[in-house]
Amino acid sequence: MADPNASLSPLSRSDGSATYNCPATGVQILGSVTGPVELPGRRDAQRPEDATLEVLVKPGTAQSAVGERHAEGILRTLLSRVVLGREKGFPRRGVVITLVILGGSGGAKVGRGESYIPVLPALLHTALLSLLSAAVPMSMTFTSVALAVTNANEIIGSPSSNDCKTAKSLHALSFSSKGHLLLNESQGNFDFDTWELVYERAYSICSGAKGEDGDVSMDGKQNLESVIREVVEDKIHNEYSWAIDAV
Repeated sequence: MADPNASLSPLSRSDGSATYNCPATGVQILGSVTGPVELPGRRDAQRPEDATLEVLVKPGTAQSAVGERHAEGILRTLLSRVVLGREKGFPRRGVVITLVILGGSGGAKVGRGESYIPVLPALLHTALLSLLSAAVPMSMTFTSVALAVTNANEIIGSPSSNDCKTAKSLHALSFSSKGHLLLNESQGNFDFDTWELVYERAYSICSGAKGEDGDVSMDGKQNLESVIREVVEDKIHNEYSWAIDAV
């Protein structure tokens, strides 16, 4: 399986932006961050000691519906635990994260009534990179992965659309850069033993940690934490290449 492709700051008129393309699902996400900004006419949403975080998920060619609202709630809950909304200049102001789902390879997209679990990792990674691009203070970074369990109890990391349609259960897990479980969304039929195996596989894919047999996960060329780190490092290198060459 190929590693995901990502870039920072593709939009010139937003405070921060990013793109993220997951080869497995074929879905590409474009994200932008605006903040901190005033919230005119939204005094009910203003928090006196913290920033108000708003997340908008938009399909590229359709109107938002119940599935998008559900995904927004999941993202808002996780990101609220990561964004340091009490830093100077953020209380009583807002941070708006907009994530647009674009058709990837083969025009892949989330259909009406389909589960958002396979797309959650791409949405979360796009939001994270957009926040980093906007220099929004955060207490930690994170990585996320979706997994599917087949009827034969085989665990598939970053499943394709066909894998998701035939899976017995779907799972999305996120881990902080400190190794803590931040998100656990599951759907379908499974028992606790299966979930433990899913947890170990997800942690291995995200952080590159070794499993019980001592082998590092080979679901991708790199673990996701390394992929995210390299995207940021490449952007910094490009931005400051003039200073590096001058040394």
